[in-house]
Amino acid sequence: MSIRKMNIDGANVCNNTQHLKAIVDAYALKVKDYLVMGWDGYIFTVMFHHLSGPRDTKLVQMNQEVERIYNRLGTRMVRNPRSPKWTGHLPVGIFIPDLPVPKSRNGKKSTIADVSINDGLHIHGILLANRWGRIRQRLEDYFERNVDHFATGRVRSIHVEPITYRPEKAVRYVFKSLLRRTATPDDVRVLNWGGSAHRPDIIREALRKFLKQGRTF
Repeated sequence: MSIRKMNIDGANVCNNTQHLKAIVDAYALKVKDYLVMGWDGYIFTVMFHHLSGPRDTKLVQMNQEVERIYNRLGTRMVRNPRSPKWTGHLPVGIFIPDLPVPKSRNGKKSTIADVSINDGLHIHGILLANRWGRIRQRLEDYFERNVDHFATGRVRSIHVEPITYRPEKAVRYVFKSLLRRTATPDDVRVLNWGGSAHRPDIIREALRKFLKQGRTF
């Protein structure tokens, strides 16, 4: 099997199953850390109306919409999201493109629209949030009541599911497109306030830890 190099934070990493699993494990550790600190975890699924252009062009538009949703949520969670006083109250989102599977997590089959619009391409993610700011309810309830404020423009639907089981299992589900190689580590977007995307150093550190290799990536 050929091994393709990919770039994470300027470091070349082999695109094989062991490395990809290590990346997923790294994100799972980070999610678990937040849950241990008392944050709530959610699986986010964002579906879109028809978008024109090739896959990369579609992803640009999808990521723009996800950032808009994230930023809008941040302004509702705290009064002044740009104030250093409130940075610790803002959500953290980890998003990756995905393709539909025959059955969803709730046992419901994908609809024709889910499979056909944008060739089934959509955005999956983990959202970490707390109830220490202005939103004191769980986000699945908040989005159910306020979805019209978020599902606008190119967004067709938003589904929010609380993580009520092992976070490792939830992260593996969200990152299944990475393990199936229908997405790459470069497709992962980690959002903090302002819609900025970054890949934290936990990825490089996790590769060293899980693979137990002394070389520098």
